[in-house]
Amino acid sequence: MNSPVVSHEITLDTASAKWYLEYGQYLSNSTEYLSKIKMLLNVFDRTKPLSQISKADVSNYVYVCQQMGRKPATINRHLVLLSSICSRAKNHWDCNVPNFKILSFKLKVPAEHVKYFQDMDTVARIINATPHALQPFFWTAIYTGLRRGRILSLQWQDIDFQNKQIIFIGKNNEIQSVPMVQPLIDILLQIPRQNETVFNIPGNPIGKIRRAWRNACKRAGVPYQSFHTLRHTLATWLLRDSHDLRLVKDVLGHKSIQTTLKYAHLMSDARNNAMGHLFEKKTGRLNIN
Repeated sequence: MNSPVVSHEITLDTASAKWYLEYGQYLSNSTEYLSKIKMLLNVFDRTKPLSQISKADVSNYVYVCQQMGRKPATINRHLVLLSSICSRAKNHWDCNVPNFKILSFKLKVPAEHVKYFQDMDTVARIINATPHALQPFFWTAIYTGLRRGRILSLQWQDIDFQNKQIIFIGKNNEIQSVPMVQPLIDILLQIPRQNETVFNIPGNPIGKIRRAWRNACKRAGVPYQSFHTLRHTLATWLLRDSHDLRLVKDVLGHKSIQTTLKYAHLMSDARNNAMGHLFEKKTGRLNIN
């Protein structure tokens, strides 16, 4: 007869480090997870065993994040991380964890108002106002719609010039790819290969880009929009050109079409114009040649 598995205690500090070493560091946006872990450890008692984390502790964490001005979606991602750490502690290390669902504390996220740049001239003005070494990074963002963390982690082995695509391991270890248009290929081919990482300043992988992006918006005379607006911009332009939500879903790498639906309202003008063209307003007859 097999002996029963004996569970044991593990502190949040130890569990977070173990989670990152075994799992987190291999995710595309690993640097962002380090930042989230730091936030968790700063607010929670890092020496407290996971099993002793209470509902009051989680509720306090949400409150602290709100006081810091964190958006509901950001706070929810932190809770997902904490839940993932506890899940791995329970299922992989046989450790005791809280006996309630951490994700039950997720906040309701308001409908997202999609912000985007109107045209490529505006985007180009901003990018050209960034330091020369950073410009390929920002061009990659608008030409692919990839998130900041993914672009920062790109390695030359991910760039398939022959088949004109960027290939990488996404969430849940799934292979994902995005097509490369010729202007992006031309830009990437001009980058010197200093190490295995694609984007460097100089010789070292790029770290933070928020300040450079904010300053570039100011120098270009464009009202500030976050770097993530480039992703929304590509999605908006692609949807308006193709009228195909599933195509946008595939390019952005969304797991569910529900995520892509936040762009659907942008198609209203196109739908109205199409219906107006199909039916002549005065006669109500089909406008078909």
